[in-house]
Amino acid sequence: MISGIKFFSGDFRGAFGFAAEIVVARLCKRLHFVDSFRAARNTVGRMAKGKTSRLTPRERVLLALRFQEADRVPIDLDGWATYFTEGAYRNLLQYLEIEEEPQVNDWFLVSGVEESILRRFGVDFRRIGLGVPDGFRSKTYSDGSWDDEWGVRKRKVAHRNPSTGQTAYYAEMIEPPLAQASIDDLDGYPWPDPDDPGRYRGLADRVKNLYDTTQFALVAAAIGDGIFEKAQALRGMQRFFEDLLINRKFAAALIGRILQIQLAIFDRYLSIVGPYVAMVETSDDYGMQTGPLISPELYREMLKPAHRRLNRFIRQRTQAKIYLHSCGSIAQMLDELIDAGVDVINPVQPKARDMDSAVLKSRFGGRVVFHGGVDEQYALPHGSVEEVREEVARRIRSFAPGGGYIFAPAHNIQDDVPPENVVTMFAAALELGCYPIAGAES
Repeated sequence: MISGIKFFSGDFRGAFGFAAEIVVARLCKRLHFVDSFRAARNTVGRMAKGKTSRLTPRERVLLALRFQEADRVPIDLDGWATYFTEGAYRNLLQYLEIEEEPQVNDWFLVSGVEESILRRFGVDFRRIGLGVPDGFRSKTYSDGSWDDEWGVRKRKVAHRNPSTGQTAYYAEMIEPPLAQASIDDLDGYPWPDPDDPGRYRGLADRVKNLYDTTQFALVAAAIGDGIFEKAQALRGMQRFFEDLLINRKFAAALIGRILQIQLAIFDRYLSIVGPYVAMVETSDDYGMQTGPLISPELYREMLKPAHRRLNRFIRQRTQAKIYLHSCGSIAQMLDELIDAGVDVINPVQPKARDMDSAVLKSRFGGRVVFHGGVDEQYALPHGSVEEVREEVARRIRSFAPGGGYIFAPAHNIQDDVPPENVVTMFAAALELGCYPIAGAES
């Protein structure tokens, strides 16, 4: 039995906590709007004798990806940039009275949300990802820092939240290994081995089993940072930006090296999982809070050719849609990104400049699927449950009409997000995400 969900002023225990999700999912085509999960629970008796239709998660997702309305908006969690920080996840486990020891990656993010939580929150997706390469052994330094497979050194950084008193931990990149490199140095650099068998061991059995034994939409998890971010990690952010302007021969050579490794990994990866997945995750942050990190013109000249080639390569190996995580204010970049082959854009951060949800839907709806959208800067960490609920309603009203929307938080859930706001967010999405969308403009 799944332990109780604390929601608003009520405390739904056992079957009712899970039944609420089932009710809303099954009755979406007949239930336009429900005032609360209590109302959804009470609907069980009234509707028990009637016949209801329900799409499978896989069917629901495929409709959304085709810009069609399903029974309800698909829901996602646990993918690239929709993880939990360790502290946030521990708080949620305690709140839901679930005993589990989180698996934490080297960014101090939880890799793998407990299955009962995914089901409780109505999550329609499950990830399938690469394994750890056999030939890589991370080096740990005397100061506690370590390096990753690309030779990028990282250290653990503590951030204390003055409002909660909690300390959150993150990884910070230091000492970029190619900061002083020349083009000739690239030949001798110890690049990752894309053919390392550890990456692919057991992958075929895992993806086939997940596809055959569940009805979830499967996602090929990201292989890591994209070309733009990886170049910054290797060269240093400032130095690589300078390269893009005044040392373009080196910038192009570095971009080319990274691209070749990613193509080789995707070649084997998608030869195994390509027939089964609905989305392929990629990531490259092109935005900051106030605008793009680089101009659309510079992207078009220096990065778009490689980005387009990567996306075409992926598309030749699977019918899955290409998902791009790109933080911040990227409205000015979206035309270029779509033209480069992006099908799904995440995280559509609503507090970044020019990222108003309704405006984005008006400008780009039908051309790109929106994924995310729920405010992580104010509503989730600081809002009341009523404000979180209204935030969910706002994003669904803006993005969901006509399909082409996947509900998710607009980035990783941080330590300062109260667990009751997490529960409220997903409960409200199940309730308010039923088609036709209540309050949406016709």
